[in-house]
Amino acid sequence: MNSLNRLPSKQLITYLFAMLLATSAEAANYISDDVFTFYHGGPSTEYRITGRIRSGTPVTVLSRDEKTDFLRIKTPSGKVGWISADKVSTGTSLANRFPKLEEQLKQNEGSLNSQAEEVSVLKQQNQTLARQNQGNAEKVSALEEQIVSLNRTINGMDESNLMRWFTYGGLVAFGGLILGLMIPYLPKRRKRHDTW
Repeated sequence: MNSLNRLPSKQLITYLFAMLLATSAEAANYISDDVFTFYHGGPSTEYRITGRIRSGTPVTVLSRDEKTDFLRIKTPSGKVGWISADKVSTGTSLANRFPKLEEQLKQNEGSLNSQAEEVSVLKQQNQTLARQNQGNAEKVSALEEQIVSLNRTINGMDESNLMRWFTYGGLVAFGGLILGLMIPYLPKRRKRHDTW
């Protein structure tokens, strides 16, 4: 059986490549990071080299050769040539991304350092507050013991005052009773009769 009969129809292949070209034409393309790459006058390495392009250079993809998988590209200077599709990548090149990534890394490191300093300060503050909290807890415990002791003293004083007043009252009552019993037996004073 012929190998061409096993392949999908030419229309389907054409449609798929047209879709691929449409998406690759919309995305930014660049030469893969291989220092310098040569481009040719036709869609294979059998054509003569017509120029070279530095890796990371943005290019515009104009068309694709389905048989050789070569892309027709246009350089920023306006030159047109053919280059193997594996030498062209989609997106932003590392040459453009690297300085941004380095800058972002420096910013992240600076942010990380400042956050580490903040964490260190917060840890010290936390330790200080923990010590203060422990000292305050000890003071509260001592004050609670002092309050209990004062309450005992006040309760003891109340009982002592009650007993004292009860004793004083009993003595006054006893003294009054004795005085009341003794008054009738006291000698009476005689009246003087020498009047003027």
